[in-house]
Amino acid sequence: MFKLNVSDLNIGTRLGKDLFSADGSLLLKETTIINKDHLDRFKKRGIDEVYIAEEIVNAPQEKKEAAHIPNEKAFEKIYLESTHSVKEFLTKAKLGQPLEAAEVLEIVDTLFTQLFDGFNIFKNISILKEKDDYLFKHSINVAILCMLSGRWMNMNEHNVKQLGLAGVLHDIGKVFIDDKILNKDDALTNEEYQEMKKHAFLGYNYVNKLDWVNNPIAEAVLLHHERMDGRGYPNGVKDYGNNIFAPVLAVCDVYDAVTSERVYSNKRSPFAAADILWEESFGRLDPVVTSIFFNKIGDLLLGSTVKLSNGEIGKVVFTDAFRPTRPLIKVGNLFYNLGKEREIHIMEIIS
Repeated sequence: MFKLNVSDLNIGTRLGKDLFSADGSLLLKETTIINKDHLDRFKKRGIDEVYIAEEIVNAPQEKKEAAHIPNEKAFEKIYLESTHSVKEFLTKAKLGQPLEAAEVLEIVDTLFTQLFDGFNIFKNISILKEKDDYLFKHSINVAILCMLSGRWMNMNEHNVKQLGLAGVLHDIGKVFIDDKILNKDDALTNEEYQEMKKHAFLGYNYVNKLDWVNNPIAEAVLLHHERMDGRGYPNGVKDYGNNIFAPVLAVCDVYDAVTSERVYSNKRSPFAAADILWEESFGRLDPVVTSIFFNKIGDLLLGSTVKLSNGEIGKVVFTDAFRPTRPLIKVGNLFYNLGKEREIHIMEIIS
């Protein structure tokens, strides 16, 4: 069972969970087969998402395509091709060559087609993460997460794609940092860290010269490490002004960095990352963006197979709306309620 946008539903899709109205009245029972009347009623009631049966995941490919649900292998192929494209254009930037709009915007458009909330985007990018090629995959991950966030915030398609562009370009300044610092296998010295922090400004200088990148996107590249309390960099400003992209970019950058395996830092689970975002929302990261992101984690990872801190492997079978990062895990015939068993943590997403 997973959640899907109503706009992506086809007639004949089977509900995977009872659907209730805002006042708690039962609208449709689990296993209901969606018809045109249902779709019309969803629109009238303002229902944007429903749970659909997991059987569609195991259906023949032609049925998946009919339901507008992307295949996991197709996603992996697109992800790796996009990563390769990012690697190519970042190499061009490092050589001082200007980027062509078409080669970058094509990546954004391709990734945009993959934005299906219910199809485990979080699981897919978590599983595909590796320490190798961190910079390139980080750019793709942040672009995907930014666009998802834009959809959750009800931004129009143009702004959602602009967020994707900001994600793809946000760390481009790192190609101008000395490779010895960028690829160092352990913690940076203070002097090296000060040098690394220049990447936001270097990236801004580079993209600001591209006539097809508008000022809000260039500014978001500059601001993505700034914090609401003024303790960010490179300028230590206390807010993002009128830039609607920078606060989203900042949240998604933190989330992906925390959940990635890096040369000097072990990755943490999406649930642990969501907890960090929640803590950072009190004065450092934009609270509106972080709350939306935090509240989505549980639903998106429902059904995931996870490894627990006690070494056991289980499945996320229920998430609490008030504590989405502390779900109910089924291990064989046992259940671990992480909301009560605080000493147990989710270490990683397996599938």
